[in-house]
Amino acid sequence: MQEPSSKPKKGLYRLRRTDPHERLNARLRHFSFVAAVLFVLAAAGIVIHSLYNIQIRNGATFRQYAAQQQLLDSTIQATRGEIYDTSGITLASTSVVWTIWADPSYSTALFTSTKNDDTGGVAKTADPAALQEVSTQLTLRLLSGDGESLDSVDTSSEAYQTQYQTVYDALSKSDSAYQTLATKVNNAIKLSIEKYVTEYNKTHKKADAEQGIRKGRISVSSTKSFQRDYPYGAFAASVLGFCDADGYGTYGLEKSYESTLAGVNGRTITLRNAYGNAIADENATTYAAKDGSNLVLSLDVNVQEVVERYLNEAIAANNVENRGAAIVMNVKTGAILAMASKPDFDPNDPLNYTTNEAYLNELVHAEPELYGVYLKNEDGSYVTDANGNKVLDPEGDYSGYYRDIQWKNKTITELYYPGSVFKVITAAMGVDSGKATFNTTLNCSGAYGVAKETYHCAGKKAHGVQNLAEALRNSCNIYFIQLGQRIGSSLFYDYFDAFGFTERTGVDLPNETSFMQYYSKSRLGEVELASSAFGQAMAVTPLQVCTAISAAVNGGYLVTPHVVDKITDQNGNVIEEVGANVRRQVISESASETIRQIMEYEVADGTQGGGGRAYVAGYRIGGKSGTSEQLNMDRRSDGDYKKVASFAAVLPANDPEILVYVMLDDPNNAKTDYSSILAAPVVGNIISEIAPYLGIATDGTDRSSTMVKVPNLVGNEWSNAQVSLNIKGLKHQLAESDSGQTGAVVTYQYPRAGAEVAYGTTIYLYTDTYEGKHTEVPDVSGKSADFARQMLAAAGLNCVVEGDGNGLVQAQSEAAGSSVQRGTIVTITCG
Repeated sequence: MQEPSSKPKKGLYRLRRTDPHERLNARLRHFSFVAAVLFVLAAAGIVIHSLYNIQIRNGATFRQYAAQQQLLDSTIQATRGEIYDTSGITLASTSVVWTIWADPSYSTALFTSTKNDDTGGVAKTADPAALQEVSTQLTLRLLSGDGESLDSVDTSSEAYQTQYQTVYDALSKSDSAYQTLATKVNNAIKLSIEKYVTEYNKTHKKADAEQGIRKGRISVSSTKSFQRDYPYGAFAASVLGFCDADGYGTYGLEKSYESTLAGVNGRTITLRNAYGNAIADENATTYAAKDGSNLVLSLDVNVQEVVERYLNEAIAANNVENRGAAIVMNVKTGAILAMASKPDFDPNDPLNYTTNEAYLNELVHAEPELYGVYLKNEDGSYVTDANGNKVLDPEGDYSGYYRDIQWKNKTITELYYPGSVFKVITAAMGVDSGKATFNTTLNCSGAYGVAKETYHCAGKKAHGVQNLAEALRNSCNIYFIQLGQRIGSSLFYDYFDAFGFTERTGVDLPNETSFMQYYSKSRLGEVELASSAFGQAMAVTPLQVCTAISAAVNGGYLVTPHVVDKITDQNGNVIEEVGANVRRQVISESASETIRQIMEYEVADGTQGGGGRAYVAGYRIGGKSGTSEQLNMDRRSDGDYKKVASFAAVLPANDPEILVYVMLDDPNNAKTDYSSILAAPVVGNIISEIAPYLGIATDGTDRSSTMVKVPNLVGNEWSNAQVSLNIKGLKHQLAESDSGQTGAVVTYQYPRAGAEVAYGTTIYLYTDTYEGKHTEVPDVSGKSADFARQMLAAAGLNCVVEGDGNGLVQAQSEAAGSSVQRGTIVTITCG
């Protein structure tokens, strides 16, 4: 039987209605498709926009970010140039030093770690024994000086205890990744510490492995840096200046020649890993550092030493309250051979003022108008005394003033009234303008009226009729007031300006003041002109005075003073040479010759007063003293103005080569204020030592056969005692003393007072003994006269040659090997 077919018959179809759910799904699929397309397009747009911003619009910025992440840019520090004196002696140099630092967080040997089950953190507990061991070893090496002499370190000293505590405290900071242990460490100590750390870690690693434990390590590293060194300490400090902690010049030549000395740092650019460490890369780019250039100064250490020695002595002996200054300068080129402001500072430690603290404290309290730190009430008002004057705060902080004072180069940063030294300039004005000659006479009756003012000479002396040279020697105010009136206000100002008093000198040192005080041409009335003519109406710098006097004697040429003579590279090749820079001619050659003559008349042969105490026998010296009143300062307790004693000398007077200038600001010598007694002797003592050294021409007179009677110097302050010897043509030698010789008096001399000795004999002075010192006589037989003389001088003995000076020594008056007083005269017979 046939089964019925389930297939529909051909040609017959049944229409079925669409399921509404199917229609919804179709629309949803369509919407989803469109949404997906739109999403993809939007995402692509965002990506394209981002790529546009990253690669095109801000491409340079992101490339820089990438480079910063991928590349390590290391600085190669340039070595700072050195500073030398004129003969090549190093005054400032740069040395490599190291900063020793530790990473306590990585120094697992110094701590025990305990895991906290509650927080999951790790707590570190210091291991006192390990800390003590490591701190002790590091401290011993840091204080050893060479990293080896550990046994020489005094472990009971304060220095050791301080350094040990610093190291111990630093290593104890377990969460810190960087702790400084010491700075400015030399290479020997750095290598010793590295060796210790390496051996410590190696030893403990081996011990830990044997015991099956993991104790750890210590992490101590070093960073290279540079240190500026000044081998002579507080020597020419105000000229050299100093560098700050970052190595930048802050004062003096270090500042004014910063770009020359500093050089240009180099760079190394290489790949680095994820830890920031450099990867060996043959494509690394290196830009070599360009080391700084060197400065060769016109400064001479031997001249500078003499100047500083006598300036320090004068400040102490005369109780100078506001420091002193001195300059030695070539009058023709402006080259400065010595420049000092005392007291000063040690540029190796410029922030330290403890050495001068007592002096500086007295100074700031003596001049409250400049340095006053005044006491205030709770409401901010000032506390005043019965007279209404503000009261100084006894606990005021003057440390900033202390540092500023001792850093200042007094010769260029501070103003003073030059006083009678300026009379040289007024004389130059008068001679060059034709208003006066060497023989022009004017009368001084002791008083002179100008408008409503009456002027006097010092001590109200009446000098009578005198010529220009006599007026300069007498330092006659009234003569120069009358000469100023002859010149007239307008011409006086023109000369004043031409001599450089209205502008900076242009010296190659920083911080030269430009705030000179003087009357302009329109304000230079008859009273102002009168005061200006003898140097009491303008405030200028010492260096301005020196350059003006140099112009007055060198033929009339105003030169620019300079300290740097030349600039060299690291190989010593000269890059730049500084010569004489003539700014202008101020007066004529003939006028300059007259000024030289009247200045030499002032000093003469040391017997005529005036500047006679600056005389040194055998040399032609011209000079002028100046005792000026500081009108811009509060008066002294005695009601008189504070004074400045200064003296300027030039030599040889007939054709000057150098100028020697000394200024003592507010000396408090109980006996006198006169600069001819206070400042002139300092200049004379300086000349007595530097003139022979510099080879300054003598007066040409042969005094070899002259006999001189030795004066009695016992009881005189040693630098003043030397003045008498300078004038008589006797040399001087201050014997070394175990005690301080500042302001000390002579207690013994040899040869003794009254002895007849040859011209040029050296007199030995003592300040701490009443019987002198002995020396052994060398055997000079068979030697040439010159060599014998040198041998005897080296032994501290004087020498007289008899017989044929070109022959050899046949006999000597003191037996070889015998012990005699230093200064004994040994006669050698030559043939």
